[in-house]
Amino acid sequence: MKLASLDSIQNAHEDSLWTAAWVRSDGDKPALLLTGGLDETVRLWDPTKLTCLHTNTGHCLGVVSVTAHPNRRIAASASLDSFIRVFEVDTNNTIATLEAPPSEVWQLQFSPDGSTLAAAGGGSSSVKLWDTTQWQLVATLSIPRQGGSQPSERSGSKKFVLSVAWNPDGRLLACGSVDGTISVFDVARVKFLHFLEGHCMPVRSLVFSPLLHESRILFSGSDDGHVHVYDAEGKTFLTSLSGHASWVLSVDVSPDGAAVATGSSDKTIKLWDLKMRAATQTLTNHTDQVWSVAFGPPSRIDVRSCMLASVSDDKSISFYQYS
Repeated sequence: MKLASLDSIQNAHEDSLWTAAWVRSDGDKPALLLTGGLDETVRLWDPTKLTCLHTNTGHCLGVVSVTAHPNRRIAASASLDSFIRVFEVDTNNTIATLEAPPSEVWQLQFSPDGSTLAAAGGGSSSVKLWDTTQWQLVATLSIPRQGGSQPSERSGSKKFVLSVAWNPDGRLLACGSVDGTISVFDVARVKFLHFLEGHCMPVRSLVFSPLLHESRILFSGSDDGHVHVYDAEGKTFLTSLSGHASWVLSVDVSPDGAAVATGSSDKTIKLWDLKMRAATQTLTNHTDQVWSVAFGPPSRIDVRSCMLASVSDDKSISFYQYS
């Protein structure tokens, strides 16, 4: 497996880029890339032509997360302004605007079936769930105090929730907190299951294996410089991937489930072979910290091949071919 550098877009935004997410291909429509950043905009890119198709305004502070719905037609962005904006991908028309209290909207992710939008709840020590038909808040998954039994939205400022991830069948949801803990929930029962421990600093990124037979496997990236691998359902720590010189800001798994890509504040991207449990490649395309790495959908010609995108404080987007 390897990453081959393709093209980069310099000055893709007017300020730091913080987040990126792919819009999957559909029929004759190619896969596109959404990016967001400190300049308060969300931009839609054609990675083959390296062109910006839309610049979406509507937020009044930096955009911390973007996510695309599985149906490809809609996407959502979250900002430091505490608003979530839901919009049509092709037209940029606003579908819904969801408001939260200050510092209670961070990373977003749609459920695999598209029925629910999850938002890491920051200072609320919870994950908020909105239905995607009426855009109503339908559940709050609150993190209990460690050592306590009752979940509470007042569970303490240390459980500031930064990251969120669904497993492939939508049964499990995990969130990562500033104190280094990961909380796992049974979504259908709206029930907290357990904590996953091992990190000692904020967990900024989470992703489950995309493979259904490995749907319990969770990867976490932390400011402690490590990527941890867990059996999220079995509450088991499996291994650690270490090699970055600073914070791991983003982690994603390749569509074939064989590799992990990470972005770090050490300005590098690493590709990890999960069988070898080691980094096989380090890329230095960026000149500042790498806030997001995202694997695109698999190629129609070779399902083991896809693109990877990375975004950085250096205002650039870089594209790579994974094979």
